[in-house]
Amino acid sequence: MCAQAYTSQPVNIRLNAFNTNFARADLEFHGVDHAGASFEARVFFNNPQADEHTAKTFENGYAGSFHVFGHGGCFGDVGHCEINAAQHPYDPRPAHMLTPIRKVVTVTEALRRAMAQGETIIVSVVPVITGLTEQCDLENVLKFDRMQLVTYG
Repeated sequence: MCAQAYTSQPVNIRLNAFNTNFARADLEFHGVDHAGASFEARVFFNNPQADEHTAKTFENGYAGSFHVFGHGGCFGDVGHCEINAAQHPYDPRPAHMLTPIRKVVTVTEALRRAMAQGETIIVSVVPVITGLTEQCDLENVLKFDRMQLVTYG
């Protein structure tokens, strides 16, 4: 199954303003949608041509991956899968089952290798579908609100 990949605009890392002596680096994905198909999201640095057939090697810019166990689409009545408004912080009830999630990929060594190549990094995220139903949108499997690079001293 071929799904649409995400490729970032070039991300400029100013090495003089960036602590290059980090012990760990994480790439965080916030607001990941998990309502559709199950998939593996493969992260590549500086390889905008990466696809589901690209080998997961440092030479290809492979940085790591995260997995999403999708819900397979909505099988309920109209409105069943609509996420309710934000809950009050002290509401003891669990959040809606389709509330977007956060995924973290530890990219320490891959980031060091990419930084050695220059001050610009392009992030590509390739979804590889692992499970689906007829209710799933196969083209737009990978959906998230934002991506954030975090380093630790």
